Amino acid sequence: MPSFVLSNAGFRHPGSVDPLFSHLTLSLNSHWRTGLVGRNGRGKSTLLQLLHGSLTPDSGAIDRPLRTMLFPYTVKDEGRSVHSLIKEAVAPFDAWEQEMERLLAAGDDRSLLRYHSLFEQYSERGGFSIDAVIEREADGLGLSGALLRRPFGTLSGGERTRACIVPLFADSSVFPLLDEPTNHLDMDGRRLLGDYLAGKQGFIIASHDRALLDRCCDHVAAINKADIRVLQGNYSRWREQMALEQAAEEARVATIRREVAVLEQEAAQRRSWSMAAEREKIGGFDKGFLGRKAAKIMKRALAAERRIDERLEEQRSLLRNAETVRPLRLHQRDDAPELLVSLEEADVTFGGRTILQGCSLTVRRGERVAVIGPNGCGKSTLLHAVRGTLPLSGGRRRVPGPVTIVSGHQIPLWTSGLLRQHLRTAGIDETLFRTAMGSISVQGDIFDRPLETFSEGERKKVDLCRSFCLPHHLLVWDEPVNYIDIESKEAVERMIADLRPTLLFAEHDRAFIEAVATRVIHLPEGV
Repeated sequence: MPSFVLSNAGFRHPGSVDPLFSHLTLSLNSHWRTGLVGRNGRGKSTLLQLLHGSLTPDSGAIDRPLRTMLFPYTVKDEGRSVHSLIKEAVAPFDAWEQEMERLLAAGDDRSLLRYHSLFEQYSERGGFSIDAVIEREADGLGLSGALLRRPFGTLSGGERTRACIVPLFADSSVFPLLDEPTNHLDMDGRRLLGDYLAGKQGFIIASHDRALLDRCCDHVAAINKADIRVLQGNYSRWREQMALEQAAEEARVATIRREVAVLEQEAAQRRSWSMAAEREKIGGFDKGFLGRKAAKIMKRALAAERRIDERLEEQRSLLRNAETVRPLRLHQRDDAPELLVSLEEADVTFGGRTILQGCSLTVRRGERVAVIGPNGCGKSTLLHAVRGTLPLSGGRRRVPGPVTIVSGHQIPLWTSGLLRQHLRTAGIDETLFRTAMGSISVQGDIFDRPLETFSEGERKKVDLCRSFCLPHHLLVWDEPVNYIDIESKEAVERMIADLRPTLLFAEHDRAFIEAVATRVIHLPEGV
């Protein structure tokens, strides 16, 4: 089976001091359904771009046995039909058909020769069956024939995502590379995508959605702290294996530390004996005997110290991939009333369209309420209504007493400028904020580089940590773990389990909802 092979590859982003990859050697079989995982900033998107060829390694080599297609990509003409855009993304079939008609009409020998060459190319790329293939693949992703005839610009975010995935599998001549395809998909869309990919052979998908990776992947390539590891099995199998390895390494470290303590005690004793022998030699009669005795004792002491150093170095070489886990903290206020906020038969109209109608909701102290539903059903609108940032056109919003609501945004609040200035304006302590960011694996020069240079996941973490550090009775989060790596999601889950904040949130990540929510509200389509 052909494999994508990186041989001693290195890559450094322009302006970066440290390389992202150095001496990277990796082989990924093109028949595997490979899930690419790792913390934000570890280089998942960069690795996909290196495999695609849109980035070039600074050193080493990459063998690409197949042509690749990378998701996401930019759709330039949103006024065209979905079907025509998908078809053109596979190959310029319409242009080839027009050119073949022109060549046949010309009829001269040169035109006919060119026609036959173009006809072979058209046939090899599946031009005679492409329309049926597009409909089949679109149907597998829950896109109807009627939707394929609509202008691309009329599609919802989730429909656009699924439509843009179709060409990767409608073209049998390319190897699909998918970078975070779930970020704009609702729960049903993620389930559809997982089932669809589970029936395919050969792709690489970078994702932070645990349920999706378990559903569709048969191999995992993990960009760890110290290496890249490939394991057969789905995401849960990889986590089990990593936990076993870490437990074994931790047990070995504990054994080494005990050995080191014994060796240190032995070395200290031998040094004491050596010093006593030196003092004895100074006042002794047989200088030669005493000198040999002191030298022998000192030699043993030095040998013991060398064994200590060797064992310490072995200890340092272990736990290379163990992630630093520091507990997250929240700035919760302790004077919350029993009922924090309620909506009673609330209506919200926006742009002449009724988005919410007759919606009732209560959030009580200690509850963690998840709002779920398909894209466009009004989840974000409901959160705005609870916060009071969208006026009600009917019904009532009630907040008994002084309740402080802090928001986490679907699109991060701070996306440009320097973080330090934003923190000063918001009155957030830098040390507190840095500690929170470090707890979800954002460290280094975060105060010295502009937010424009942060990854999507890092900016999302900034927004989450901003909400952690502001005093609140109620947290209202809109898709809080979108773009965020799995380890950081799990750190947030542990924090919520430990501190039990009052929380209202909209989210599509099934595993996060199951781990966090005490109550789930489902908004149907077209509320």
